[in-house]
Amino acid sequence: MSFTLLKQILEKVLREQDFKGDIEAYRVFSEWVEIVGQKVADHTRPVRLGDKLLYVEVDDHLWLAQLKYMKTDILRKIDRAIKPGLFKDLKFFLKSVQ
Repeated sequence: MSFTLLKQILEKVLREQDFKGDIEAYRVFSEWVEIVGQKVADHTRPVRLGDKLLYVEVDDHLWLAQLKYMKTDILRKIDRAIKPGLFKDLKFFLKSVQ
């Protein structure tokens, strides 16, 4: 039995599914704390990728307001940490209470 690298399997699956996005974008989920810092990460969580958009859930309305002023800085940090121009915008939204 031979082993296949996971990277090769993922690349094949993405090619077969005609994936159009940038696979690097998904790193934002695992690297969020390192990108934004622990304080911001304690109140936020990236939840979805869209057409060059990153949707970020926020746990408090005060943080939601503050993050709008931090958006440009966070985008720059993502550019440095992962890849320049990966996202054109961040969409912050308040976490729904259940």
